[in-house]
Amino acid sequence: MTGRRRLASLIAFVAVAAAVPADAALVRGPYLQTNTPSSVIVRWRTDVATDSRVQIGSAPGSLTTIIDDATVTTEHVVSVTGLSPYTQYYYSIGDTGAVLAGDDADHLFRTSPTSGTAGTYRFWVTGDGGFANANGMAVRDSYATFAGGAETNLFVLLGDNAYFLGTDADYQAALFNMHANLLRTTPAWPTFGNHEAFSSNSLTETGPYFDMFSLPTAAEAGGVASGTEAYFSFDYGNVHFINLDGNSEPVTPDSAMMTWLEADLQATTADWVVAYWHHPPYSRGLLHNSDVEVREIDLRENVVPLLEDYGVDLVLCGHSHSYERSYLLDGHYDFASTFTADMTVDSGDGNPAGDGAYRKEAVGPVPHEGAVYVVAGSSSEVRPATLDHPAHRVGLLELGSLVLDVNGTTLQARFLNSTGGITDTFTIEKGSSCPATPRTGCGVSGAGKLVLKDLPDDSFDKLVWKWKRGDLDAAAFGAPDQQTDLAICLYDQNGLLMGGLVPRGADLATGGDASWRVLPVGVRYTDQDGSADGLTKLKAVPGTGRGQLLVKGKGISLGMPALPLVAPITAQIANLDGGDCWETPFATTKVNIAGKVVAGQ
Repeated sequence: MTGRRRLASLIAFVAVAAAVPADAALVRGPYLQTNTPSSVIVRWRTDVATDSRVQIGSAPGSLTTIIDDATVTTEHVVSVTGLSPYTQYYYSIGDTGAVLAGDDADHLFRTSPTSGTAGTYRFWVTGDGGFANANGMAVRDSYATFAGGAETNLFVLLGDNAYFLGTDADYQAALFNMHANLLRTTPAWPTFGNHEAFSSNSLTETGPYFDMFSLPTAAEAGGVASGTEAYFSFDYGNVHFINLDGNSEPVTPDSAMMTWLEADLQATTADWVVAYWHHPPYSRGLLHNSDVEVREIDLRENVVPLLEDYGVDLVLCGHSHSYERSYLLDGHYDFASTFTADMTVDSGDGNPAGDGAYRKEAVGPVPHEGAVYVVAGSSSEVRPATLDHPAHRVGLLELGSLVLDVNGTTLQARFLNSTGGITDTFTIEKGSSCPATPRTGCGVSGAGKLVLKDLPDDSFDKLVWKWKRGDLDAAAFGAPDQQTDLAICLYDQNGLLMGGLVPRGADLATGGDASWRVLPVGVRYTDQDGSADGLTKLKAVPGTGRGQLLVKGKGISLGMPALPLVAPITAQIANLDGGDCWETPFATTKVNIAGKVVAGQ
């Protein structure tokens, strides 16, 4: 063979060898990104460059769909599309020559439910989990034990996810190695913290943070397109998540992020609105005081009012290496010294096993019905601090994470510490305090009377309901002069007519027209203006066979239905915290004409 032929053969051999994928080893992942009802992004890293292949199917051994990307790279980013909503798929990853991982029971994902779909969902939230140490492992293992075999739908990270500098190597140790098992089944949704900013720039979207994550810019997962991976929104069923750049983006009213935020809030009709970023608006953590740090002040003064104007339900932050949790709040935008009791929509603990869940009468975003603010920054370190911000109901110096469970119109949050203990729980319940049909199992009065008047001038409309000679247990009735939530509801044969919540004593303004008074026997509420659904008086006298209830109301706020009604008519009062209720059923009426109903028992 001549020298020229030998050279040509060598060139051909090299060309063929280059076209064959080299033997690759997996050094990161797989991990899941930007899940939607019809797609998910699968990412992984190899030690040598190859092409990419993802195979998916309904069960291991049946991965019948193949997605290939011919790009030769070590950073594999494969978008899997054409999927069905809220459906589980098994998968494998590799190249066109070999499978690197998967096609087994440990590699699977579930697509998101269709936006707006109510269901039962779980989200695991960590903040400042960036130390790849025994503390972080304890928090991780505590959640794994707590969850057992239950599915985790999303993994939410509140920033400072990889100490100290947020480099690629830091992330490898603190996230990709630490949480490898979770990441291959659960999409991760991180936010940008101040330690990410040591190696990445959120204003230019450069650096390792933006290299390793594939986040939505064009509303791929719901919401309004932001045009940047630094801040965005996404939907998961009936939950709308808003991820803000709390570290770097300007938050002046006319800034790009704030303009986008208002447009996004205006567009969502989700049952739940959850916002998250890194720097908390309220905190007394060591090194991070929200009255001192300029960024936290700016966020509180600019972002929080906008969120509350559009009905945010929950705000999640980190930064302080502790756990702090507010009351149900509205309207606190200044320094801690300006905080007043009027800014608590509900001053209770929000715990159904304590003094009752936080409640919102409307489903969906309604302005200024209150939000809970959580600082969950103790996922790998605790820093001792006083944790005495007046907006907060709870402060804990414990390692841990937050578990969010959404079940339709109920959201439950639990702080799970590193030893497996639940040391804080709060619940927000949405929807009318009066169900569409009467409650069952209520205590019935021995005697009762109902009078309704619907007059031409609605300001003179009138309600009187008397419940007498029944069993009314004081403990079952609760303490509405403090925190017990009561609801009064009126029904006829066609369903709910009128009703609503009775104001709690703990949250009434001192010196206002509405007040509770503890009597020698029982309690009494009075409000001559009828500011709460027209209720002007409620008196409860406990007793066995001698219990009494008196309810009076007047005016436009009653929402008096058109009269006459269709018997039977049922008047009820319910303790929403304890579940007990009392009623007077009226099988017939004495008067039932336009403008007036009178019924007796």
